[in-house]
Amino acid sequence: ARPGVQVVLTDVVYFEVTALADRYADGAEIAQFLAQNQHRIAIKETTIGKLALPNLRLQLEQGQKVQWGEDFGELSISGFVKSARTFNPGSPTLVLLEDDWFEENAYAPPGNVHLVSTSRFLDGLERHGVIPSAQAIKDRILSKRPGFRRDYLLDRRAPKIADGTTWEAGFQAVKPA
Repeated sequence: ARPGVQVVLTDVVYFEVTALADRYADGAEIAQFLAQNQHRIAIKETTIGKLALPNLRLQLEQGQKVQWGEDFGELSISGFVKSARTFNPGSPTLVLLEDDWFEENAYAPPGNVHLVSTSRFLDGLERHGVIPSAQAIKDRILSKRPGFRRDYLLDRRAPKIADGTTWEAGFQAVKPA
């Protein structure tokens, strides 16, 4: 399998897990993980982000409660994957999915896209020593978000990448502060 798959977060998902980190049980840990792996993670601008983020950032700056749209993150991922058809089809790209919303609503993802669910991603990070316990993180997510699908275990490699795709080996274990 081919190492070095670029990991992408959409601008909306990045905003959600960093600027709104206090809404999540593991928000600070996610922000730390993103900072420590910034050389491996690209933040991609999306149409949803261009339209929604300026107003959401303004709400934050003014101390207002951010009015977050339902499925903004999923819609931004869907838009990003759709746009993947217009850039280099040979560049493998990993898309991290929180639940099966995307899989059920995206009918034809491009062949360079590797889909991974949050639960499978956490399991892989634990196997490689990046996090101490995937189960503990899943439990915390579930305590804050009862609809979280810990049983959604998707790891679908990009079908049009000749050597295949893998993502796990590219992450480094987090060194204690």
